[in-house]
Amino acid sequence: MHYFIYGTTDLAENLFYLLAEDGIEIAGFVVERKYITDDCKEISFKNEIRKLSVIPFEDLETHYKKEEIALYLCIGYTGMNRVRREKFMEIKERGYRIESYIHRTACVETDSLGEGNLIFEQAYIGMYARLGDGNIVYPKAMIAHHTKVGDFNYFAISTSVAGHVTVSDENFFGNNASTKDKIIIGKRNLIGANAYVQHDLSDENVIVPERSIVLKDKKATDFL
Repeated sequence: MHYFIYGTTDLAENLFYLLAEDGIEIAGFVVERKYITDDCKEISFKNEIRKLSVIPFEDLETHYKKEEIALYLCIGYTGMNRVRREKFMEIKERGYRIESYIHRTACVETDSLGEGNLIFEQAYIGMYARLGDGNIVYPKAMIAHHTKVGDFNYFAISTSVAGHVTVSDENFFGNNASTKDKIIIGKRNLIGANAYVQHDLSDENVIVPERSIVLKDKKATDFL
């Protein structure tokens, strides 16, 4: 099997680093031809510079047999995760395999995981939880017990989703966002950093906390 990373962004580079740590050999990066500016990508790994090919997605089958191609899909929350969904579907239609990734320090207490999920360092997925396809769960994010997550959601660093929550598709949870238990969250909601969701949400809402402010005429030494 030949493993590729779809994408060349920071997310793709981070995943390459983690896969290399696990001894998984990546054959190259893949993007659509119109986004390629160089057919080789230099990437650093533990003080070593590695050079990997950047292959047009349209040309993969001219280099490898379809049944020997597996991709890690590294597209972030662009278009409220819609772009990741569309590329996932296109990859499946072409008959390629889509890989999931679970970091060795993540604690995943359930087997109910779909395809193409990326679960990063020290993330936690609780007992009897369910995840659909194409979700990204960043470091230290928590999805608690009996929670059902749909497809193509994005959970940023230290997100906390409580137990018995239902999360539909294509939602974005910012850093340290959290929820009450036993609520239902619809589709394509943007839940900003540090926001707290305590009631059911319909579709396409924007939830943000009150902003922090700078105290005028005060210095840190006035308090500490």
